[in-house]
Amino acid sequence: MAPGTLPILDFSDAKARLSDVMTAVTQQHQPRLVQRHHGKESMVLVDARDLAGFLTAYRFEPTVVVDGGEFTMELERLGVVGFGATLDEAVADLVSELHAYTQRYFAQPAFYAHTDRRDHWPWLLRFALTEEARQADLILADMKEAAERGYREAQAGEQAPTGLASAIR
Repeated sequence: MAPGTLPILDFSDAKARLSDVMTAVTQQHQPRLVQRHHGKESMVLVDARDLAGFLTAYRFEPTVVVDGGEFTMELERLGVVGFGATLDEAVADLVSELHAYTQRYFAQPAFYAHTDRRDHWPWLLRFALTEEARQADLILADMKEAAERGYREAQAGEQAPTGLASAIR
């Protein structure tokens, strides 16, 4: 990190002025880099709502399959699946499974850091920072956005010129 790009606090100073530091981070939206042992260890303090906003780029894009009267919702990237007789039941099951996985993941982050699941962190943090009562809405909103984006892309593909004429343009 380039010197001076983010306010840096020594750990002892941050601890002594924790109330002021928290006010700056949460109310004034000023992230802080806290270091100890002459910069060998560092952490960033960021307002939780700000962080949740930054993580919106990490969208949950569930695949939904209806077969034999049963709904299956899968978050393929995360390897999480939910089932139900209705879409609402499948969403509730998916949220429950995602909640359990998120708890396991953040209980043992060092373990997951050495697996092929190490990059699940931003999606799971986004989920964890969402109020429990709104987690299903988060999944559904992301699903709706992905479907709308797919529809727009399909429409744009149908309207795009094809053949040699489009290659020349």
